[in-house]
Amino acid sequence: MYNLLKEILIQRKLYLVFLILFLFLTGCGKKSEAEYKIGVSQCSNDDWRMKMNGELRREALMYDDVEMEILSADDSPQKQVADLRYFIDNDFDIILVSPTEGDSIAPIVKEAMQRGIPVVTYDRGIDNLDVTAHMEVDNYVLGKSAAEYARSILKDNINVIEIEGVRTMTPTKKRHEGFQQTLSSYPNVKVLTSISGNWKESEAAHIVDSLLRIYPHTNLIYAHNDRMAIGASKSAVSMGRDDITIIGIDGSPEIGIKAVSEGVIDATFLYPTEGELVFRIAMAVLKGDKYERLTTIVPLSPVDRSNADILLAQYRLINSEGEKINKLKATIDEYWERHSAQTVVLYSMIVILVLLGGLLFMGIRIFVQHRRHQARLMEKNRQLEVEKEKQEQLYVRLEAATNSKLMFFTNVSHDLRTPLTLISAPVEKMANADYLRPKDRDMMRLAAKNVRILKNLIDQILDFRKYENGKMELNLSETDVYQLVSNCVESFKEESRKRDIRLSFEAGLTSASYNVAVDQGKLERVLFNLIGNAFKYTPDNGRIKVSLNIKDDVMTLSVADSGCGISEDDCKHIFDRFYQVDKVNAKGSGIGLALSKGFIELHGGDLTVESELGKGSRFIVTLPVRHANNGDGFRNDGHTDVVDNNVDNRQQYDDRFTAIIPEEELNQTIDPNKPLLLVIDDNKDILQLVRDILEDKYSLLYACNGKEGLRMAAKYVPDLIICDVMMPEMDGMQCVEKLKSEITTSHIPVLMLTACSREEQRIKGYESGADAYLPKPFNAEMLIVRCANLLKNRRLVMDHLGEARYSVKPNVAPNRELSDKKTPIDIESEFYSRFLSIIHEEMSDPDLSVESIAMKMGLGQSQFTRKIKALSNYTPVEIIRKERMRRGRKLLMTTEKSIGEISYEVGFTSPAYFTKCYKDEYGETPKESRR
Repeated sequence: MYNLLKEILIQRKLYLVFLILFLFLTGCGKKSEAEYKIGVSQCSNDDWRMKMNGELRREALMYDDVEMEILSADDSPQKQVADLRYFIDNDFDIILVSPTEGDSIAPIVKEAMQRGIPVVTYDRGIDNLDVTAHMEVDNYVLGKSAAEYARSILKDNINVIEIEGVRTMTPTKKRHEGFQQTLSSYPNVKVLTSISGNWKESEAAHIVDSLLRIYPHTNLIYAHNDRMAIGASKSAVSMGRDDITIIGIDGSPEIGIKAVSEGVIDATFLYPTEGELVFRIAMAVLKGDKYERLTTIVPLSPVDRSNADILLAQYRLINSEGEKINKLKATIDEYWERHSAQTVVLYSMIVILVLLGGLLFMGIRIFVQHRRHQARLMEKNRQLEVEKEKQEQLYVRLEAATNSKLMFFTNVSHDLRTPLTLISAPVEKMANADYLRPKDRDMMRLAAKNVRILKNLIDQILDFRKYENGKMELNLSETDVYQLVSNCVESFKEESRKRDIRLSFEAGLTSASYNVAVDQGKLERVLFNLIGNAFKYTPDNGRIKVSLNIKDDVMTLSVADSGCGISEDDCKHIFDRFYQVDKVNAKGSGIGLALSKGFIELHGGDLTVESELGKGSRFIVTLPVRHANNGDGFRNDGHTDVVDNNVDNRQQYDDRFTAIIPEEELNQTIDPNKPLLLVIDDNKDILQLVRDILEDKYSLLYACNGKEGLRMAAKYVPDLIICDVMMPEMDGMQCVEKLKSEITTSHIPVLMLTACSREEQRIKGYESGADAYLPKPFNAEMLIVRCANLLKNRRLVMDHLGEARYSVKPNVAPNRELSDKKTPIDIESEFYSRFLSIIHEEMSDPDLSVESIAMKMGLGQSQFTRKIKALSNYTPVEIIRKERMRRGRKLLMTTEKSIGEISYEVGFTSPAYFTKCYKDEYGETPKESRR
């Protein structure tokens, strides 16, 4: 399989290499994509702009890496804003713009520059906005030149009408300014009026027609562009005024110069387009070369009839050469495209041939590999067949082993029934005898109860074996299932009350509607099993709901709880024989649910489970509705009432959930004259057995799980703890580990009870901190001796180390060289050292008390007293007095202080009392000690 995958990966890599080669070769010969994108926004589409566009395009021909797009706003500010937005959104590298109105487009130009796109303006500027670069013709000089030319041809008595462009535009303002200021210096010159023609021929013609009627003595018309000059000329000619001199500006060849040549106007001034210069500035900006941010072009000399024809001829010649250049470029581009296409075809053919060769090679290779793979698969199939035969043989052997195990259990169960019967009768009789003491009667009842539990387990094994062998029979009878379920639920009411579990029963129909033919005994065992399991896995203050309903001739019975839930994997095996969800703390034999499912399947029904971890479980029983009188072929006993002939089922429930001695009697008043012993076990029978064995020698406390045991140990600080290993919520290993890590309980010896004899578990227990083990079943005398020895050994250790503990210097930390983990001895040493440190620090305080020290140590007074007593065999009061005496004796021997001063320094309120205590401790007075 590995070799096959390797071959497939090699094939894919070869395909990838061929694909890359194909893309590389087909890409050869193509022109490189443009490196720079230049956007040009013209304010209008007049002849001057068209001339400039031609210059820009000719200049762009010199650059292979430039793509240029020219848009015209047609004198609309809104359209120019849209054109600029297009350039911004399509990531143009630079924008060249001739503004229609500076104020209208200023925001969009500012946005472009903020996004890192350079902006170059030409012809017209934008007030109060600093763009990347600006190029303009000196319009002031242009207006001044027009005035000087007019003065040169008319001399005196000049009466001028000025036709302006759009007054808000910079060229209009400058041309007007230069013209007016120059004429004002000449005498006999009068500007009759200045009026806007908005750069349009038609508007200028209409205005001049009106003005000549108002100012008939006009002899000069000055228009800010050639189109308005031509319109003015047409109006003057139409009115018979051939005597008026008309001057225009722009000098575009096909309009202004042509009009001068044809005598329509008298002169025009060239307004240079300089498209090549604008393009070169843009390229300098893009490439980071040096450029002038402001370029001002000085206008050339005027064009009149003396030079108009020559300039027009030159323009037409240049235009013709430009058209030839464009045609030549188009031809070159066409040839280049042909060359590229031919190159692509050539390289494609090469690649196709290479690919065909590669595919042929791969095909042969795949064929060979396929044959090899087929051979390997055949061998693998043969091995799988052999493995399958082995698995089938193993299954047969396992099935035989399982049947042998069941047969063994069955035989053993049969053999156990006779001695159990012989034990059961005498035990039951003795349990009810009048001559026994109450304690002995409780012991006999405990024995009788557990005999019944063992008998029920044996019966379960035998019934399960019958079901497995197909020998289990149904005794069907007409039964009121509603009453049957109601009685079962009622049997659990007392347990639900004790544990604050809300137990409810709901039925969808009336009681009379639930008369169904069932095996009453088996159905009742199923119910007790399901409800009993719900109680086992539902915490206190939980919910258990039993529901019954009949619909479409199917009876549905469900038991839902709010317990811990069952995982999805466990749900798949929950009805398998001997299966345990909790394999560590098993709570049963693993037969109950398998047997329950078998009972239900005998009825032709089914038992299923729905569960989610942390939310609870719901077991659902579905049974077909049948009746005894419909000829279904089963026995009809004629029963219509629920007969209470299943006492064993309820007795089994009582044995599982009730104790011989009421729970409220377990924890009795603590006798201070006896050692205090805490028993932690989830089996109440064990708690009662230990009580009966040890109550004469010890004051006993009880806890039903590890968490409760920790709480009670911290509260009461017992002298000894007996702890079971397998418990719910917190097992014995975890419990002991926490007990030994807490300051309050680290010194307490722990005896562990276990039903498991494995050495691994014992080693784990000792590692957790357990002091001794006692296997189940245990001997009563052995338990008594073990407890006594643990206490005796603890006392001997404390006596041996008592003086060492008593003399521990304050603020001395235990040795940490061997391990970073604190042992119980480390914890006890730190605790005792802290206690002595507090005594030494506050020894001079006569009000120093056990209560105040306990508060500083973070414990209750009773806990603190028991802890110190367990560690040193002295009470805290005795240790405080001894420490004061030792300190006083040292001061007597090493200082010259008076007895009174020393008595106050060590915390006594009077020297007399200090003297009395000193003599009681050392057998002599303070004065005698100083001699």
